[in-house]
Amino acid sequence: MEPATSKLRRTRLFAHLPDDSLAELIAHPGVERGEALDRVSAKPGDLVVLLEGGLHMTAKSPSGDHLAILGVDDGSPEPAVLYTIPAGAVLQLTRSSIYIVIDGARLDGILSSAHERRSLDSLDDQVRARVAALMTAPAFKRLTFDHVVRCAEAMQSWPAAAGEEIVVEGDTGDFFYVLESGQAEVVRRGDAPRQPPRSLARLRAGASFGEEALLQGGLRNATVRMLSDGRVLRLDKTDFERLLKSELVSELDAAAVHLMIHRGVADVIDCRSEEEWELWRLPGARLIPLREVRERARGLDVSRDYVVYCRTGRRSNAAAFLMRQMGLRSHSLAGGIAGWPFEVEGLPLGD
Repeated sequence: MEPATSKLRRTRLFAHLPDDSLAELIAHPGVERGEALDRVSAKPGDLVVLLEGGLHMTAKSPSGDHLAILGVDDGSPEPAVLYTIPAGAVLQLTRSSIYIVIDGARLDGILSSAHERRSLDSLDDQVRARVAALMTAPAFKRLTFDHVVRCAEAMQSWPAAAGEEIVVEGDTGDFFYVLESGQAEVVRRGDAPRQPPRSLARLRAGASFGEEALLQGGLRNATVRMLSDGRVLRLDKTDFERLLKSELVSELDAAAVHLMIHRGVADVIDCRSEEEWELWRLPGARLIPLREVRERARGLDVSRDYVVYCRTGRRSNAAAFLMRQMGLRSHSLAGGIAGWPFEVEGLPLGD
């Protein structure tokens, strides 16, 4: 029989895929053979490529309604492809056959990668370099490739020398940053006048920072200083709001959060200060002040959902953003505890 890859190339869907991608696609479970009345195991979302033989698909209902029939003879110029498999459908061979079941999720991944390669080839060298840097950044992993390209096109890139302060504690927030190369350190002033700055985190290529001041509309709460020579990407506040905020911050209203808590499918985190926590809080909430999220959230369970709240929702947006970059499924309570209509612990006194 003619090689399966050659036959697949005669179909429009597979015609332009590289050889290695085609080989990967059909490697598992591979080319299969069967006889008349044999069942074909495939699920909704999969594709079945019939190289030779016959295939009948019926509905899994008492009537067994006919849904499709495919046939390929030795002289057929190309294989037959079953693109859609309804839930519960029964697939059965009508004669001796050769076929391939292609996993739909794997196919989507390969087609997406092919699209990305073609798109990268069409970009100029500078934008292509920015896209490559952003594709490794945790903050951008949930975005589509085309959305990453839009961000890269809006960003500026420049060299940063060892010792250079990219953001300074107390300054107004105006940019969101991604470390393209090199290493940096996040430091915060000591609590007392003579205390030395405290190191909060070390950042490597792909790390992002500067979002807290943008999301809260306040001042920088830490300094980021380069530890080595490198390059930094930055996105101004307007483009951050337009391109990233709605994509990377998940906000839920009080009713949705209350239901998640009632069902036990989410844990609640209070990102306010300890003083605010002592006055009033959501039942069962865990206190992790915003300024400590980078350090303490790393120990949380990545398999859980987390709802973060503050007084009005601005600090929790920043906290949820940081947690999502750490791979956590985090959401911000819209309106904060000030708009929470359900039970609270303590008394809402003070500011």
